[in-house]
Amino acid sequence: MLADSDVLLPYSGTWTKQHAAHLVRRTHFGNTVADVNSARLRGSAEAAVSAILETAKTTILPSDPTWFTKGNSGNIDHLYDVQFRFMSRFYSGGLLERMILFWSNLFAVSYNNMNDLPGKAPSSYVNHVYKYVKLLHTGALGEYKPFVHNMAKNSAMVYYLNNYNNSKSSPNEDFARELLELFTLGRADKIGNPNYTEQDIAQVARSVTGWRVNNTTLAGFFDSTRFDDGTKTVFGKSGNYNLDSLVELLFTEKSDKIAWFISLKLYVFFVSAEPDQVFIQALADYMISVNFSIADVLNKLFSSAHFYEERFMGARIKSPTEVFFGFLRHFEIEPGAQLQEYIRLRMQALNEELLRPDTVFGWDGYNPPKSDGIPGHYAWLNTNLLPSRWNNLTEILYGRNESGTEYNPIRLIEKMTDPDDPFSVSKTLAEHILAVPLELTDVQETDEDFAGNPDFKPNLTGKSIQEINLTKILLGPVPWYEWRSETAAGGTRYYPTTFLVQLQAYISYLIQLPSYQHV
Repeated sequence: MLADSDVLLPYSGTWTKQHAAHLVRRTHFGNTVADVNSARLRGSAEAAVSAILETAKTTILPSDPTWFTKGNSGNIDHLYDVQFRFMSRFYSGGLLERMILFWSNLFAVSYNNMNDLPGKAPSSYVNHVYKYVKLLHTGALGEYKPFVHNMAKNSAMVYYLNNYNNSKSSPNEDFARELLELFTLGRADKIGNPNYTEQDIAQVARSVTGWRVNNTTLAGFFDSTRFDDGTKTVFGKSGNYNLDSLVELLFTEKSDKIAWFISLKLYVFFVSAEPDQVFIQALADYMISVNFSIADVLNKLFSSAHFYEERFMGARIKSPTEVFFGFLRHFEIEPGAQLQEYIRLRMQALNEELLRPDTVFGWDGYNPPKSDGIPGHYAWLNTNLLPSRWNNLTEILYGRNESGTEYNPIRLIEKMTDPDDPFSVSKTLAEHILAVPLELTDVQETDEDFAGNPDFKPNLTGKSIQEINLTKILLGPVPWYEWRSETAAGGTRYYPTTFLVQLQAYISYLIQLPSYQHV
């Protein structure tokens, strides 16, 4: 066990495919063959992390949709368009997109034109939500303090947390409470002591009065006639605070609490649903030393030896976003319009509709344990949701119902291994999509022999029981010696129908393993 002062030491062990895949899974939505190969070829954790961060930091904002440039929209189809843009980025992007999802959970905003969230900005426009998404992009990897400043003035946030209804004559504490509880401090510190009082909230609410929304410029703006310009006392410090000076006060007086809170959130999102207080404290101390630079903190986190401990590989239960886009990226199925709509509807049913969390707390599955100590990621699964995950992915695999076109995995297999070697195919494919090391997976044991002539035995020398069982599952009724492709004149390779049938059945088996539900 490393000493407390050494918990942030970089990983210096052998840089294996397993380590590269773990990094890619946690910094992307699932791992593609190309991404894992690219990370592995960097030769070390530090080099791989540096490359991933550089890509994230240099990704430019996508062009605006046409509807956004034509004036305000209350059309729900335009919200779906923003969700579909999220989906396309989740498929093709990486760490930046991961961080956009992270911040959309922490700075939760939910579009409410359908008026199903009582009291939450019933007159807001999709344009405000889209501008909020753009802010998530530009602020995701920068310094946290200016990000909080900008988010506090974002029109979607001003609407959603009712700060546009907060004036000196009619105070509203919604935004003030969430600024402290959800964006900076959390209710309590690491040992359970409260981080603020109800009196602090009331004084913060007075400090952030005067903000309204301009629906033409899509911006929050300050109206001095609604501002409470009297003296406020926050955390025992008195002054005529406004929104900006209040945020400055937070980072001056409570930087250690803010650093702990954000480090805890990052740890639970990227490492484990069960917080390690020693590591989180070290990360928080480092965060303060780099002036709350999120990119620097992520660099330190993903390069650490702690991050690559085997106990964290496959330790987190996948969210619906990770289930769907991990599957698509594993098998290189680019989501077109039909598949995106299918996923949008299924994510609603699985309790993670993008940009529409149920509460200001975001989604419990991404959050630290509550007072009961139960890890948040258990919120993603129950006896109803698990079969739905299996069925949804199987429908995509076979192109059933509204999910799209049947998927043929043979081209992916050609990228990874020799398609004519069933032992290599079964092992390579399982290792590609399962985050848990193969020897720890819950593969069913079978005493049945391989199909076909019992006099023709495959060479099993050096093969583990997991490899043998997986190959039997892949082959099913097909004798191992008949698992062969054919090459026509001109070199074109053909595969018998049994390849597609058995590969689809094998993938269907793998995605129903309990270990597949982990990342």
